[in-house]
Amino acid sequence: MGSRDKNVLTLLLIMVIVIIVGLIGYLGFEIVNGKVKESQSEEITDEFDSQIPTVTEDELVVDENIVTTPNEENTGSSTNSGGTSTSSSYSGSSYSSSGVNISGYWVVGTIRIPATGIKYSIFSEPTRQALERGVGQVYTTGGLNQPGNTVISGHNYRNRLFFSKNKNLKIGDTVIIKDTSGLEITYVIYDKFTTDSNDASFFQRNTDGKREITLTTCTDDGTKTGQRLIILAREQ
Repeated sequence: MGSRDKNVLTLLLIMVIVIIVGLIGYLGFEIVNGKVKESQSEEITDEFDSQIPTVTEDELVVDENIVTTPNEENTGSSTNSGGTSTSSSYSGSSYSSSGVNISGYWVVGTIRIPATGIKYSIFSEPTRQALERGVGQVYTTGGLNQPGNTVISGHNYRNRLFFSKNKNLKIGDTVIIKDTSGLEITYVIYDKFTTDSNDASFFQRNTDGKREITLTTCTDDGTKTGQRLIILAREQ
């Protein structure tokens, strides 16, 4: 083998090594980045749960449209020892404005899906940064856990984070939503379909006075096709 052939092989070997190192670095970054997002998400969700104890509908105390939980009085705006604050006004059984301010994000509730093993905060302002730490409320008829429809959007990273595993959900699976009053409502999935990203026809739908939620995310090839996976669920 001539020196020229040896140089070519050496160059090819170097290129292969660079590609392998680059792939390892990329995969390592994605893993670490995913762990960081998951950790930040858990911290926000845990803080919400610590501020808002879970209650049943029977335990809610309603006084002049102001909802409190047992042994807790509403004084408008409050700040806890960690520096987070709650919104100053209520409507029905949930906050009427932004929710609970945790780490600079306005949280209106949490979502838990037993079948996929996820639990995340629901943000009232679904910014890019927020949707890297939870899911977002993009439309609501009257508020989370109120009669009507609430649409919740989350990323599909084609891994286990956020709504990536929604494709595995089946009719009859449950989705549990907790709002800022502490009330948890269980919703049962009754429909699942794909549609174009421009389709919003399922937002404003007749729920016959029932509570309903809609989960929306990209399909696995949604970034190329524009397709969205839609899941409809109504209160149990």
